[in-house]
Amino acid sequence: MRRIVAVIALGAAAVGCSTVDPGPKLKAATSAIDAAKAAGAANYAGDTLAKAEKYLASAQSLIKSGDIDQAMRQLNLASAAADDAKMQATEGANVAKVKELDAQIADLKTKLGK
Repeated sequence: MRRIVAVIALGAAAVGCSTVDPGPKLKAATSAIDAAKAAGAANYAGDTLAKAEKYLASAQSLIKSGDIDQAMRQLNLASAAADDAKMQATEGANVAKVKELDAQIADLKTKLGK
């Protein structure tokens, strides 16, 4: 009976000690930040992009120190912030394009005398 309890306890301890590989989440967060940058986040969503990069740096530090659970949380935050930055950048670029087109229309109307 003691052996069964010992085996169960050992198995539970082994499961509790297993860690999740942060590699895929790290790659996803890095890719999300790269996509936000490519969308123009530096111009239209600088604060949000900076948050994403801060979360990523924090996660990398936590991975090095062995705190994988907290690193995974930071990686999730980095990905979410990067996605927000990309959306803000896309919206900002679209608004800028609309303003540019409105200015062109106004210029054409002036040239046509309308």
